[in-house]
Formats: sequence, structure tokens, C-alpha cells
Amino acid sequence: MMNARLIGIAQYGVAEAPETLCCLGLGSCVAVFLHDPVAKKGGVVHVLLPKSPKGHPPDAKYADTGIRLLLEKLVSCGADRNRLQAKLVGGAKMFSDLSLRMSDIGRENVVQSRKTLAELGIRIVAQEIEGTKGRSAYYSTEDGSITVKTAFSNDRRI
Repeated sequence: MMNARLIGIAQYGVAEAPETLCCLGLGSCVAVFLHDPVAKKGGVVHVLLPKSPKGHPPDAKYADTGIRLLLEKLVSCGADRNRLQAKLVGGAKMFSDLSLRMSDIGRENVVQSRKTLAELGIRIVAQEIEGTKGRSAYYSTEDGSITVKTAFSNDRRI
């Protein structure tokens, strides 16, 4: 995992085996991973917010447009749309003490990510979502597995 390529907030990236991609410090953000198990290609979008403002150009910052951008890029790189599987990591409730409308933005990110994937016909096969702790995720293009690291907990593989 030391050679993993970092995908930062509001970014997306694609890769093929044997490369590893990672998203560090996922709090309310959601990492949406797409994987083609036959081509051994995949990618991730590191979503910050659920929905793009009307009239805003497509942006990886938002779940509704970022997932679509990732899908387009993967298909243009040779992944088969019909084989893609999704995994979600993140979406924690990081601001529970604040009385803001956005206090559960993590859940909103998860809901919109699921909605967009359903609209695109992409099945979610695993997830490590919500809760109150931040996580980091390391995605292997080789087998599609994701190692999820959470502070003060054992690593989990999904």
C-alpha cells in the first residue's frame, strides 16, 4: 500500500492491475469505487457533496456528476460497463454536535451515490459506510478488494 496513488477530495482516477488507488481521511466524504473484474481495471471518485448545483458543469466534487465522470473515463479506458461493480466507503457523521443543516452530509453523500449508481445500473457489492469515524481506503485493481483502515480499529477488507 506504500505505492498507492492518492486520489484527493473532489478528484477521480482510474487504474489497471497491479496499481493501487487510495483515498485518505474519508470523513463525510464518500469514495465510490468501480471495478471491472475481467479487465482488472477500475477507479474511484472522492465525493465531497451529494448534488451539483443546477447549471454547474460536471465535477468530481459531487456524487451525481462525479460518478458519471468516473464511469465515462473507465469505459474509454477499456472497462466494460456491464461488468462494473461498485463499493462505497465513507459517509460518516462527523459533525453531530453542530446544529447545521449539513450536519449529516455524510448520509446525504451515501444516499446520492446509491441513487446515481442505481440510475446507471451499477450494482453495489460491498460497503463500509456511515458511523462516526473517519476512514482511509486502499483499492486493489488486481482483485477489486478494498482495505479499509479506521483509527483505533482493525483493518477491514471488503
